[in-house]
Formats: sequence, C-alpha cells, structure tokens
Amino acid sequence: MSYPTTPAYVVDAQGWDENLLKHPMARFMLAHEAVFDAKDIPACAPYYHPSLVYTKSTGQSFTGQAAINQMHADYALFAAFTHEPVHGVFVDTPNGGHTLFGHARIFVDLPGASDATRTEADLSGRKWECRSEGAFRFEVVKDEDGPLGYRMKSMSLFADPSGILKVAVKRGLIPVEALT
Repeated sequence: MSYPTTPAYVVDAQGWDENLLKHPMARFMLAHEAVFDAKDIPACAPYYHPSLVYTKSTGQSFTGQAAINQMHADYALFAAFTHEPVHGVFVDTPNGGHTLFGHARIFVDLPGASDATRTEADLSGRKWECRSEGAFRFEVVKDEDGPLGYRMKSMSLFADPSGILKVAVKRGLIPVEALT
C-alpha cells in the first residue's frame, strides 16, 4: 500500500549532544531550556508566541499569557530542575517552522532535598532527588523577532508526575487533597 510520507530528522540523543543540535529547533530548545530551567521568567518571554497553547498531561489547555503563567506555575514547586533529551523526531512545517515529537527526562530537586535524598544522576553526573520520563509535542513558528528566529507556538506534555508528587506529599510540600 502506498501512502504519502513526510521527511523527518530522527535522532536518539544523549542529552544535548551534537547530533541533536544539528537541527535548528534543537538549538532553539536548548537556548529556551537554559532560561526556563534557571526560572528566569522574564528571559523566557521572547521564546513564546503571543497565542502559545500549553497543554498539560491532564488534558487542560491554556492560551497566551495564561499558558505562560500556568507553565511556570507547574514548575514552581521545584527547587531546581533540568531537562535531558533522549529522542526527537523533527518535522519541518510549510511555514518555515518545525514540529518536534520527543522523549526527555526531567531531573528535580524539591525544597528540602539533601545529599541523602539525591539518588538520580543525570548524564553530567549531577545527583538529583527525582527523575521522571515524559513525551512531548512542540511546535515553533518562524519569527524574526524571536530567539534564533523562532517562537514557541504550542507545547503539549505527556508525563506521569506521580513519583515527584509522592515525594512532595511525604515532605509536606503539598497536601494529598491537592491531588484530587
């Protein structure tokens, strides 16, 4: 059976390695990750299209400034965190942008983390309190005013945060009622 196909750049990554960074969207994502993971909210603003759509694993979607606010609120619980790419499928869009389907790890320290609770190592060897796997679909559009000529148009996350939330509940950082 014959069907139309679309070219894609498919890469297995060891974090932000050179094979991943061959694609221009990966370089954009690395630049965004640097300011996002540093919790530098003002520096993140230029990365987002005014009509950004952010969809959480719960299926809830937010648009525009509400999307940006919700995204940062979802990460506010973490004392520190970093993202580590594992796999990506990059597809060019007709408007000069790109869509990325991927798999990444997030490493997290919650408030009160100590050397004794840090058991998860990232590729650099740094120890973290929690690790979670997730998938995502991101779309960037060409925008000469955006960093590296792009802006994030949509972000959809698919992850199970239960391991991180279990630690947060045990430590008293969030009440169990907040999970219902």
